[in-house]
Amino acid sequence: MLGSLCPEGNAATGAQSMSPPDLLVESIRITQVMDCLADPERIRAVAVPSTDIGPALPYLASLLPQAGYNHEAGILTLVHHGRLLTVYRQLVTLAKALDEQDAEDVLEWLRQKINLAYAERDRIAPCFGRRRSPRLLDIYQLLPRDNCRRCGQQTCMALAARLAFGEAGLEDCPRLSEPTFAENRARLAEWLGL
Repeated sequence: MLGSLCPEGNAATGAQSMSPPDLLVESIRITQVMDCLADPERIRAVAVPSTDIGPALPYLASLLPQAGYNHEAGILTLVHHGRLLTVYRQLVTLAKALDEQDAEDVLEWLRQKINLAYAERDRIAPCFGRRRSPRLLDIYQLLPRDNCRRCGQQTCMALAARLAFGEAGLEDCPRLSEPTFAENRARLAEWLGL
């Protein structure tokens, strides 16, 4: 079993509509935009939520199994569609966004996830431990590892890297649709939050 799942468990149920008292974060506002260090064609941003999101972090960590989480430090990290997010109690950093609109869209997705986690906190087992994100080798171990190139990549390791960074989906590997790989596909879907 991959060490990415929270030691206390990982239970989330279907979403229901939120009543206004369950709305924790009204906005996440970008305060700074800079050039991305990893890719000069992209940007990075610093943003501030309208309120302290610390109370939602243990539930958000359970809701997003692909995220790394350190409860003691109050830091959650994840990759969402190739965008790198680091979430603190009162700050969010975002890297590899296409532009400011893309950054705002990703932050809106995050705001909705935070509010969902907070609204559903009575139905979600919180994560109070430390958990790492799935690593490249963890993902690779669940791929067919035959380098068939049907995914468009030269190797299964290359596809694993693209999956880890949210740049590819499980449907990109046709072999994962085969019954032989059904369990691996299900585990990858859980780990990557797909």
